Amino acid sequence: MSDGLGNGNGAKGHITVSNLTMAYGSFVLMHDLNFTINHGDVFIIMGGSGSGKSTLLRHLIGLNEPAQGKHFLRRRKLHQGGSGQKAGDR
Repeated sequence: MSDGLGNGNGAKGHITVSNLTMAYGSFVLMHDLNFTINHGDVFIIMGGSGSGKSTLLRHLIGLNEPAQGKHFLRRRKLHQGGSGQKAGDR
């Protein structure tokens, strides 16, 4: 599994997250997340209670808008933080 760095436009992975920052208002939960999940990979999200596992999943499926960064599904941009819009709304 690659870390998603250096692929620029998300063209390689099945799911690519680039510089994702998740926040609730001014409270930053996670910042600068970068990873790529390739088709067929087993990817585990593990952490303690309240560490942001569900929040990360909510961002990946589009229920939460990222404060910064972007993520792609099958090379299609889903969200870009700071824009106030989902990619499909443009």
